[in-house]
Amino acid sequence: MSKKRICFITLSNLYLCPYISKYISLIDCDYDIIYWNRHGINENMGAKEVFPFRYEMEENQGKLKKISGYVKFRKYAIDIIKKKDYDGVILLQTSVGILLQKILKKKLSGKYIVDVRDYTMEKNKIFFSLVKNLINKSANTVISSKGYKSFLPEYEYTIVHNDIKIDKDTIVRFEKRKRNKERVVISYIGLIRFNDQNKRVILKFKDDDRFLLRFIGKGANSLKKFCLDNNIANVDLIDRFPPEKTLEYYYDTDIIYNLYGNNSPLLDYALSNKLYYAAKLRMPIIVCPDTYMEEVCTQFGFGFVFNLQDKNACTDLFNYYQSINWSIFEQKCQRFVKLVEEENEVFNDMVKKYIYKI
Repeated sequence: MSKKRICFITLSNLYLCPYISKYISLIDCDYDIIYWNRHGINENMGAKEVFPFRYEMEENQGKLKKISGYVKFRKYAIDIIKKKDYDGVILLQTSVGILLQKILKKKLSGKYIVDVRDYTMEKNKIFFSLVKNLINKSANTVISSKGYKSFLPEYEYTIVHNDIKIDKDTIVRFEKRKRNKERVVISYIGLIRFNDQNKRVILKFKDDDRFLLRFIGKGANSLKKFCLDNNIANVDLIDRFPPEKTLEYYYDTDIIYNLYGNNSPLLDYALSNKLYYAAKLRMPIIVCPDTYMEEVCTQFGFGFVFNLQDKNACTDLFNYYQSINWSIFEQKCQRFVKLVEEENEVFNDMVKKYIYKI
């Protein structure tokens, strides 16, 4: 019997799909990768064969160039699927599944996994119908947030968390840190986005010496002019940094920043990777109201809902931080981490069974 071979397919560069490593760590067969090389980066991830669709494109490209790119990628991927005759396919976004739905239905019905990582256009009735058909014909559909059930068709989804691995020694080191500082450091660590929202937050904390805001990551310097123009003294900006310094920056942080905004399908249902840093490093996280992040953080008790419209929000946050019972707080974090581990184990079993059955 010949060895099974599967294919991962994504509409983005691989570095934007770090969750592919969760699948790779669980499979014991050969795999290929078809990916849209939008940024001209050669990537591999240990695949037997890699098929980069070379068509550089940024998010602000015109519609015609975007449409042309999708049409060309579809043909490129279909040709490879026909030629290689894969035993199974793992689709790393909903949209790539919609794009390839015809060939999936014809050759791979019941033999592909859909991995849903975000809202796409599910509120559109036609698109929702296509998504429903795609999911119903899948071997399994995975979601990274239960909040996605709000816009997806009814289905028995498998949950997989976008968490990170942190060793026990590091967790103990964070638990022993000095707390309750007179000046509370709030850090946004990672790719800096949502700058309209960030500017509103900066103005909210302006001249409040109880807090220092830090924006650390690619794009941080885009806030420099705004801070200068508004005489902001309690904001630090650190642009692109090596990934190995991530925990170092968290160690110098008191509260994790997750104030991306709300009232948008792209923000209301997702669980940020900041949530997992908060729970594993035993750190409070501030989130926006009316989001699934709020629901999870309040349910488990390691987050603070920061409402920009509340005139007392900064004082309430400062008082909240100073009054934390850290022993109880750490137990709440552990309870969430335990749930994450249990749900991830269900995902692990599903992937192994999928490979065995196809």
